[in-house]
Amino acid sequence: MPPVYPLVVVAPEQQRNYRHMAKRDVAVWERFLATHAAPFIGFSYDVALGGTRLQIEDAEEAHLLGWQYSTALKIDAVGWMGNQCWIIEVRPDATTSALGAALCYTLVAKREELTTLPLVPTVVCEAIQPDVQWACEQIGVQVVRV
Repeated sequence: MPPVYPLVVVAPEQQRNYRHMAKRDVAVWERFLATHAAPFIGFSYDVALGGTRLQIEDAEEAHLLGWQYSTALKIDAVGWMGNQCWIIEVRPDATTSALGAALCYTLVAKREELTTLPLVPTVVCEAIQPDVQWACEQIGVQVVRV
């Protein structure tokens, strides 16, 4: 199943709006863009994958998509490079929930065949709990501290 809404890829420069990113997340994300954006072709934001697709006869497509979107997983950012795709969870303070989000989003992106490029689960953060850093290293979740 493709993303709920078509992907939009925008240039790696800072944008005015990052849908569904909290104010504290945006500050971390903009530091990432300032220091790490160069190798990226672009980014897609608020990528909704999965969710529940209702089976209601005669329902308007917009309503069905709206319901699916409300139940879907929403990836903060998908980073597009020529040879890989980063599935990015942004958090000022990364805990187990950030690790879980990056890993789960990546698995769902693989299941939904988001791309044929290799997927790289990534946490972009300001700080991370030492045990979470260790766990990320053990299971291959990339951590970028900014």
